[in-house]
Order: sequence, then structure tokens, then C-alpha cells
Amino acid sequence: MRRSNGRPTRRAPARHSPFYDLLDALGRPGCALCSLADRTRWRYLDSLAYENVNDIATREKLRVALGFCNRHAWFFVENVREVFGAGIIYRDLLHAVQHRSARADRARDPFTPNGPCIACRAEIETVDDAIETLVESLASPDLRDALLASDGLCVPHLRRAVATARGEAQANLLSLVTAAWERSSDEGPRLRIRAVGASAGFGVDDDAFANSMPGSASSGTTLVPLTNEPFACAVCRAVRASLNGFASWNDLDDGEGGVCNVHAWWSADASAPILYRRQIGVAREAVGAEVGLSGRSFVSQAIRNLGLSRPAVDPPRLPIRCVVCRHQVAVESRLGADYHGTLCVPHLRRALAFGMSDVLTAQRDTWQELDRLLGEYLRKEDYRFRAEPRGIEQASPRWAVALIAGEPGIR
Repeated sequence: MRRSNGRPTRRAPARHSPFYDLLDALGRPGCALCSLADRTRWRYLDSLAYENVNDIATREKLRVALGFCNRHAWFFVENVREVFGAGIIYRDLLHAVQHRSARADRARDPFTPNGPCIACRAEIETVDDAIETLVESLASPDLRDALLASDGLCVPHLRRAVATARGEAQANLLSLVTAAWERSSDEGPRLRIRAVGASAGFGVDDDAFANSMPGSASSGTTLVPLTNEPFACAVCRAVRASLNGFASWNDLDDGEGGVCNVHAWWSADASAPILYRRQIGVAREAVGAEVGLSGRSFVSQAIRNLGLSRPAVDPPRLPIRCVVCRHQVAVESRLGADYHGTLCVPHLRRALAFGMSDVLTAQRDTWQELDRLLGEYLRKEDYRFRAEPRGIEQASPRWAVALIAGEPGIR
């Protein structure tokens, strides 16, 4: 703070690299914070693939977290296209899972990650920095003009930014973003990005799975035959088969719910405008109510009282439940006692929570065989053995990712 005529005035925020990164992101289509998170996601995982696959500290963090979350695990394989690195990492994780299974009788939940996904943490740090820059620079004409001319922020990042802002910045930010929304189109892909964020930006609706319980097996629900892929999770396949039966998520509309980021981007077709508009409206009302309560969020006030510089805000959750995730929970519940055969770790964790301890025996045999195949895959990547014939071991990295993280978009 500096003084002018004896009165304290606020120092204008410095124009540094993050400020210009934010301005640049606001000039692109979609949510600027999603754009910055996407850049971090790619750079972080690409750097890890080429420099840190065998880094001891990185591998320990991955071991503690049981690998990447579902969306980052498959981004690493399908977008960064680092199958070899995934083979190294997930063979190590198979060993960690087998070690945890040995103490399954003593541990209440041996397959719960004990740390965060390291790629999620990198994204959150980037978004936190960008939000801090955004909030501190709202008085800048350049930034205000760029925000008004942009597509605004997506709902999840708007909620996070408003929860982080203090005092008048909350109302100013909400006003600028809603003005940007009203100026830009709300059709097709832009509507989807506004409602849920950019593709791969967030996970599924975790709250929908929090208290689900198994029900009795339904005669209309069967497990998909796994003859061609012996290491695929039976429950993941049953869920995927059920979800693929819907032409549009609007068919699941219950008049109250919305769609999570994962299921919004399940296909290239932006097929749920009714759901998107509903959750945008609900979120807008919720944010407006929060701003109107006291002019500052509870989180911001608590942080101010503690004298800290940055609010530690949890990742944003959906303002309303995802109707697709709720359908998935219903499918999994109907499977009930049919939790058997090969299971991914997320579904194994649920089966154990339901008291189905006998499922572990089959998993151990599967893990040991997949471990052997991964060893063969990695050995044949050595230049000394590349002339040897290739077989099913070439698919083992993807099988390992699916068994540790779940199939793409399922868990």
C-alpha cells in the first residue's frame, strides 16, 4: 500500500507473464481457464512422459495415488500417446495393487488412493494462479474488455472464481461473465463448454456415487462377454453397453438434473441442450445468491480472517446431479451379486465395500498374468529383442490402465 494525501490506496497489480497468458486465453474460443488448464495438462504429462517416468519421487507419488485419475490416465495414453511410459508406470502400480491386496483383510479400504492425482494437482495450481490474476486485475481496462469480448467462463470455473474472489470483486466478476454470456452464442459446442467446461477438464459427478448400494440382480442387465479381452472389467463393460444404448442424454432427463463434463463429451454430438441450459441457470442463481449474501464468499472471508493470501478452494462440483452418472449407479446397483470375474480397481473397491471379499482371489490371478505380459511388452521394447514376434502383450499397457483406472469415462 502507498499513501496519497494521507490516505491508503491499493497498488495496481503488476503486469506479468500470467496476466498476458490470461489475456491471450481470453482471446480464444471457450473458457479461458479451461484453455490454460488444457495447456498445463498437455505440458505436464508430455514432460512426465519424456523426463520423469523413472523419477523416484514421481513414481512414489503415483504409487500412493494408485496412478492418475481416470481422465488423466487415458489422456496420457490416448492424447500424449505414451503407451510405453504407461506400461512402465502401470506395471509398477500393478505391483502396488498386489501388495495392497495382501493386507486387504487388515485394511478397511486397501484400494483407496492415499494421495491426489499429480496431474490434477498441476491443473488446479494453474487455475488457482489464473483466478488470482483475474481477480486482482479486474480493474484493468484491457482485461475487462477482453473478458467482455470472450465467451466468458464455464460454470465450474465461474463458481470457483467467485468463491475465491473477495468483496466487490465477486459481483464485478459475475457481472462481466454474465454479460459475456449474453453477448456470445449459446448454441452447440459453446453451450456445452459454458455448462460443463472444455473436454477432459473435469471428472464425473463423484457425489452421485458416494452413497450407492448394490441391489438385486436384474434380469434385464447382463454382463458383456469378454472373450476377446480377458483383462477388461466386466462392470465397466456392462455400464458402457448400457450408456451406448442412448441416442441422447436428454432421454435420461428427470426434470432436475444436468450432465457432468465426462458424459457431456462422451460423443462429438452436443446432444443435451435442455440439461446444459438447466444447469447453467441453476449455477447462475446459486452464484448470484452467494454474492448477494454478504458481498464476499464464506471461503474468502475465512481466509481473510486467517490472514492468508490465497483461498484453498475445493475443485468445483456440479450444482445439480448428473443424470448419466445416476443411471450408471443404477446399472451397477442392479448388477448386485453379479460383481464377479475381472474387475477394475474402482469397481473392486466398491465390491469390497459391499462385503464381497471373495472377488479378490480372481483378481490376484489376473494381475499376475497381466504383470507377466507387461514384462514381455517392456522386454521387447528393448532394441536387443525388437526382432522377436509380437503378440497379445502389445495390448497389455492399455489393459493395465483400464484395470487400475477403469475404462475411459466410466470411473
